Amino acid sequence: MSGEQGERVEVSIERDGDLVTVRVRGETYTLLDPLVKALHEVGVDFAGYDVPHPLKEEGVLYVRSKDGDPVRKIFEALQLLKDEFGALKESVEEELRRVGGS
Repeated sequence: MSGEQGERVEVSIERDGDLVTVRVRGETYTLLDPLVKALHEVGVDFAGYDVPHPLKEEGVLYVRSKDGDPVRKIFEALQLLKDEFGALKESVEEELRRVGGS
């Protein structure tokens, strides 16, 4: 994450029909870029984000899904990222053990 370790990420969600707007305080590109990619993988009609001010740790995610609840799609995308990064972590740990790291 972009913020200091231990800082809390705050999320607020607004709905307008099939469009969901998620304001994320405490994160920007680091979280939102892979999340948008994962949202496209789970089949949303549109996913994109904006960082309104470059000096503020705040991003705005936009998700539109006509085939399923967009909030549910966000949870699916987050689970996909969790699975992918969990597999990466395991692979790195295995390789570190192989080369004698801790």
